[in-house]
Amino acid sequence: MSAIFYRYATFCAFRNSFPNTADATFRYNKETLTARRQRWSRRLRQQDYESVISEVLDEELPKYANSSIIDPTDRISHMHECALILASAPLVFAAAVDGTLAARLSRDGDLQNEYATIQARAHVQPSIYIHLLTDDNGLAPTPNQYLLIRDVLLDYLAQDQASTHAWHLDNITHPPTSQAASAQGHRKYLHTNNRSATRVHTLRRFCDGVQARVSTTSMSLWDIPFQFPPGECGYSIKSHDRLARHRARHSSNYVMNLVEDICTYLHRTGQFQQHFRMQQYIIYLIFRPFQAAIAEIFCSGLLQVYVENGGGFNAYRAGLSVATARRVSMDEWDAHEAWVRRQSPVDENMRSQQRRAEQWTRETATTRVGKRLE
Repeated sequence: MSAIFYRYATFCAFRNSFPNTADATFRYNKETLTARRQRWSRRLRQQDYESVISEVLDEELPKYANSSIIDPTDRISHMHECALILASAPLVFAAAVDGTLAARLSRDGDLQNEYATIQARAHVQPSIYIHLLTDDNGLAPTPNQYLLIRDVLLDYLAQDQASTHAWHLDNITHPPTSQAASAQGHRKYLHTNNRSATRVHTLRRFCDGVQARVSTTSMSLWDIPFQFPPGECGYSIKSHDRLARHRARHSSNYVMNLVEDICTYLHRTGQFQQHFRMQQYIIYLIFRPFQAAIAEIFCSGLLQVYVENGGGFNAYRAGLSVATARRVSMDEWDAHEAWVRRQSPVDENMRSQQRRAEQWTRETATTRVGKRLE
């Protein structure tokens, strides 16, 4: 398998040495989140790993220019690891990319069987998990519902006026907040020791992202559920334990938790017929020692879960909290890789990628010879 990986990495280096004729910045600025994810989903179904990986890394790697998390200049190694992620990814991962995981898992027997295997293995193997905001049928909020969530959140943030909703929101889950404290301006999700300017700023970024996502959606679709549910993505050495802590609101994501409480409040008050909750899934098993950071970075970018674009609830760069991967011994990593190779089509898929690379190289060489002869 290593020879295949080497040849594929060499191909990526060769192909990326050519300038991209498309203006990536223009494309990302003009393309909606839905259109981008639809395009990536189509390409991955066609086994076009390289172009999707390149686009995701074009977006994500500049965030790490002054970081010790990964070396953003080592693009070939990162493309190599991302290709392995896609080649070994289970059907559950593909369904998450397609935006259908939450809806399909309750009715697709094959997906259920595979997910049971992934869940069982995640007790002993590091993994990537996600949260998706959907109702019990796997449907995401509509754009109009997302705007209402945004409006309630803005009311919660207000300082210069009494909040209509804050006390109710702060008592959806434990710990409770007294009416007196709420009247004096205390907000459970804004305060650490004092009102946190960082949290306020982050939640305003989220609100701006909601507005941006909705405003780029045709108004004819504003009462139709988003195709791609808002999400959150993370890494853990033991995802079952980490997801339980999220559910208990311990060392969790305050943006995600406040949004879930808003959804519960709007359901209880009859403003939402459905009850939108954060549905939890384990979507990928990590099997190489240096894969943890790039796996979280790549999956977060591929699923577009950042607050800025309205795609989700991640407010910070991915890959910041993967130190536990170093606790895994090399013998354990070897066992994880052996398991993945037995259970997934990683070898077959990487051979397919190599054939695509060789075909592209031949076609490119023929084109270049033809141009010289003109």
